[in-house]
Amino acid sequence: MASATYLQSLDSVYEDGTPRGVTPSNRRQIETFIAKEVIAIGDWVAFDIAATADGDVTLGVYKADSNSAPVRPAFGVALHAATAAEDKIEVCISGVCNASVGDNGGAGSAIGTLLQTTSTAGTVDVASAASALPVCGILAEAVPGGAGITLKRVVVRKSF
Repeated sequence: MASATYLQSLDSVYEDGTPRGVTPSNRRQIETFIAKEVIAIGDWVAFDIAATADGDVTLGVYKADSNSAPVRPAFGVALHAATAAEDKIEVCISGVCNASVGDNGGAGSAIGTLLQTTSTAGTVDVASAASALPVCGILAEAVPGGAGITLKRVVVRKSF
């Protein structure tokens, strides 16, 4: 089930002064998928590109992982946990949300850093020019050095 992408409002608050939250002008786009494994809130997810039936490729999602076979490039972030395979899961495919981000090998990362799938399932880190994997997001909150893997605010870059 897709969310709309047309412009709804440029206001950040409703007429009564209540904040609109993360969705002014419908900047966040959410899709519902079927989890193929246990997935935590904030995990980056990837399509089931090894599925044999065409329709199943974009129906189910795994944790994104550059170490899997086949490689599973990140395209979105789980907004809810899937406690078992076959659970329905909402995924942010575009816009702002909190996501699992590495700390750039202990060095930390600045706001605006481009993010890419890593070998740690469900986590992204600083994009490498040497990697063929697509950029999946932009860091919107600094990651301090030595933080390890943490949930940080990101802008998910729509890649499909």
